[in-house]
Amino acid sequence: MRPLPLSIAAGVLAASCATAQENVTWADTLNTEISPEWAAPEHRAFDFWIGEWEANWRGKPAGEFHHQKEGSYTRQSAFPILGGKALVELAWARDNPEAPSQRGFSIRYFDPARDRWVMAQNWPNATGQGSAFLDQLIGDEHLGRLTMYSVTRRPNAEGEIDVQHRRYNFTDVQPGLSFRWDGSNTRDEGATWFTWYVVDFLRQRDTDDLGAAGTAFPGVHEKVLCAGDPHGGFNDLQGVWQGTAEAADGDTTPARLSAGLALDGCGVLASLETEDKTAFLGIGYLERTEKWLAYYLDNQPGTLHQYFVADSAGAGAVFTHAPALTIKDEFTAYDYDVNFEPTTSTSRIVWEEMSETALTFHEETRDSTDSEWTKKTTYRFAR
Repeated sequence: MRPLPLSIAAGVLAASCATAQENVTWADTLNTEISPEWAAPEHRAFDFWIGEWEANWRGKPAGEFHHQKEGSYTRQSAFPILGGKALVELAWARDNPEAPSQRGFSIRYFDPARDRWVMAQNWPNATGQGSAFLDQLIGDEHLGRLTMYSVTRRPNAEGEIDVQHRRYNFTDVQPGLSFRWDGSNTRDEGATWFTWYVVDFLRQRDTDDLGAAGTAFPGVHEKVLCAGDPHGGFNDLQGVWQGTAEAADGDTTPARLSAGLALDGCGVLASLETEDKTAFLGIGYLERTEKWLAYYLDNQPGTLHQYFVADSAGAGAVFTHAPALTIKDEFTAYDYDVNFEPTTSTSRIVWEEMSETALTFHEETRDSTDSEWTKKTTYRFAR
């Protein structure tokens, strides 16, 4: 596609900006309609979760066999994105939504190459600390039971790190009515399991309207989580941005970035739309390592999620691709502590400008760690 003459491009962008401000919804930018490309049964195993839910989190009292009948309650909203390639879950406290607790996010999709479902999540606690979209599990479906695993590290009674395996089960599915989730851990590779929560999900209705693109996602109330610095470094992204994507050869096409707050201040979720691709992004700060983390997944067949890591936020931030962070299988520990060397990466994202009215960032690649970085695509946006 040849670049548009400037006079025509200005008119197109002005009209697009007006449309974006008035009519564009999150359903549009995230593409919540399931397309034929993702309609095969293996991609639709989690569709029973689409909708609005009430969840009863039942812990296990000491000395009891059964989990308590009544626990704490959350609301869950689950909806497809990227034309149905992935499913997003958002959670917040049902009875006291302003309380700084029980905020949650997850995203999952099916990887045909491994015949596995892959999931990432972030459930920040009352102090605002969370996994910043890095916590991951992987698994499959068998006889109606969806089971996902990962290696996890937990401190033991002596304060030492104890390597365990974690299991999530999704069972007792009654489509349109209810299902059960339970979370367990094992220290002996599955010989014994401790189930820390059983959660009963009761469906309330179809998924609520997510609202206008660029607004906050469900579960954001007073931003009482992650209120201190350096959290909030990317909050200025919220809104709808219209602009262009310029390739290295000068070829220019329209582009749009929509971003909104999530997890009551602990993250920003965004969609990046170009002529041939839509991508979903989650950006948050990981206190444990004092780094910024970006989750990335696009709507192209066969592509997997990626992680990018930066030391700072705002203009000048450099997000370097970190392949070691991505979960590989049920038994291999991903690099949970974000210990990677940026000099070994061959792709990164550089933020050039971030103001109230303008955004500019570009993608860079190189053939090897000994090569120079070259610009691949430059994105320029106006609010």
